[in-house]
Amino acid sequence: MTNQILSYKYFLGISGYFHDSAISLLDSNGNLVDYKKEEYFSRVKGDKSFPRLALQEMIKNFNLSNDNIEKIVFYEKPFKAWLNILKYSIKNNSLLNELTRNYFKNIWKSSIVFSYDLSKYLKVSSKKILYCDHHLSHTLSGAYYNNLNPICSIVVDGFGDESTTSIHHVKSLKEINNVWSSPFPHSVGLFYSAITDYLGFSVNDGEYKVMGLAAYGEPKYYEALSKTIFFKDGKLIIDEKYYDYCRSVQRSYSKKLNDLFEIKERESNLPLDLGSDNFKEYADIASSAQKIVENILKEIFLYAHQLTGEKRFLFSGGVAMNSVAINQIAKLDFVEEIIVPPSPGDSGAAIGAAYFGFLNSNKSLNDFENRLDKILAPGFTKNEQIKEDFILTNYERIADKEKIIDVAAELISKNHVIASCYKNIETGPRALGHRSMICNAHSLSAVKHLNEKIKKRSKFRPVAPVTLIDDANKYFILSDKIYKSYFYMGSVAEVSNSKNIEAVVHKDNTARVQICDENHILGKILSKLKKNNIDVLANTSFNISSDPIVYSLEDAYLAIERMNIKYLLTENGMYKKK
Repeated sequence: MTNQILSYKYFLGISGYFHDSAISLLDSNGNLVDYKKEEYFSRVKGDKSFPRLALQEMIKNFNLSNDNIEKIVFYEKPFKAWLNILKYSIKNNSLLNELTRNYFKNIWKSSIVFSYDLSKYLKVSSKKILYCDHHLSHTLSGAYYNNLNPICSIVVDGFGDESTTSIHHVKSLKEINNVWSSPFPHSVGLFYSAITDYLGFSVNDGEYKVMGLAAYGEPKYYEALSKTIFFKDGKLIIDEKYYDYCRSVQRSYSKKLNDLFEIKERESNLPLDLGSDNFKEYADIASSAQKIVENILKEIFLYAHQLTGEKRFLFSGGVAMNSVAINQIAKLDFVEEIIVPPSPGDSGAAIGAAYFGFLNSNKSLNDFENRLDKILAPGFTKNEQIKEDFILTNYERIADKEKIIDVAAELISKNHVIASCYKNIETGPRALGHRSMICNAHSLSAVKHLNEKIKKRSKFRPVAPVTLIDDANKYFILSDKIYKSYFYMGSVAEVSNSKNIEAVVHKDNTARVQICDENHILGKILSKLKKNNIDVLANTSFNISSDPIVYSLEDAYLAIERMNIKYLLTENGMYKKK
């Protein structure tokens, strides 16, 4: 095994220091053979530290050393990233401003120390270390899954290196031109984070809650908000008077933003759910911000089309995780296809960084085949065997590995909830069956129990539906332009028939649907459920609220104990808690 490993030349991509640190590993053929987020090991959600634990695990599994590593690529250019915001803050604030002082104070905690941190765990020649522009890393994270060029890449996030938004014309894998970008502080991502902050959710974590909340409101503040951020004459413009992220490290919005709304900012410790005080008022703010984002993105896509002439698009960056906006963009007449990588945010940019190293080391290169189908067979870390003494003490094995599909289908038909820690974890942020909690989506009581009692999610955030490809059109209106996204919950879809699946449908009659084939673990279970007239499963990630998704079987044990789940599906069998 060791000789086989050493015969490869590996390309390592690393992201870190901002949020969602991760490492990816490509082999000498450009295949993604490993991907790990630091939070898998540290159990700190969104861990942004240098991914030392993930790196150490990868070094151990692949015997990584200077001998078999071709390139190590960091996903941004650290000094440029640090200097750009510092220059802005000195010019527009002052040397004594808290944002300015914070950047000086934390310089040795920033990505500037990347090579030093790397050297603690892996000794490689400095010639093998490369730095890729942040938005190019995002672009390449999308290009990795595209098999047809030319194409236009649009990256929209908070901020990276010099840009908050960018347009690249990917003429080929060897000719990628940056044709437009927007500088700090003019940022769609930071705008949405400011609204997230205002609504009392955690920045860089609660944005998806804002998106869900928006379905329950009306965009009554759209006109007022649209004066604070807009796209005009090829420029993204934000009125800095309303947003404090460009001058403060304490909060993202200014007191001036309060004047636009009829309600003050929500304190994070106060409850917010259907029926709670001021729910509708906060939902109206979320709805208005969501509409702002959707309309600005439509204008950016149109501008990108005018600049490049392309009708096919890669879309990445943190804002590309806004699955509601993607569904709206796909309705634009000039759009033929939108490819969103399975992990469009910073953690997925580690894949783009590794791909940068691969492309730079291969002088004669043809465009590669489509790799999107490969995210359906999650890989990357072998699951350990369940320890027999632990099982004998705490669990009863009710099915061996040959019978797990039959038993899973039987349990679901009886409206039980099943947790899965099955084989390897998915590469993207959404659980697709390998780290999921699933139940019968046709049973309102089963889904309510899963969502509210086990997962303890807000009532305004329904779980996702999963269905076989052949059954999807019975319930959902799928767009050919973003069809691939449905395999990994990349976009919502309108619901054409909500009868008996109301529990997985959003207030706005959409659902973040996942489709799968009969080779997928959930597809196999759904195939068995045909005889029970069950076409749709409810799926939510296997984690306790505010914790990372479970990674190892030990994580699964702890989660089951804390969440009072009875059934655990693994590749070795089905287990019932005693």
